[in-house]
Amino acid sequence: MARLTVQFPPKVNQMLDRLSATDQTTKTDVIRRALALYDFVQNETNDGHHKLSITDDKDKVRTNIVLH
Repeated sequence: MARLTVQFPPKVNQMLDRLSATDQTTKTDVIRRALALYDFVQNETNDGHHKLSITDDKDKVRTNIVLH
């Protein structure tokens, strides 16, 4: 397994603290999940402009994220 040393500004570190506490996991796992999500989105949208929609449990669109 590769080992990386990464420096984050304080706001990003606070974000990692909050996300890891919320999910009761490690910062490393939060970063792994974020990279997996980023990879998935890249693979699904590699052919042009798309929108990623966030929906509620009734499939009502709460927000759209435009990807370029």
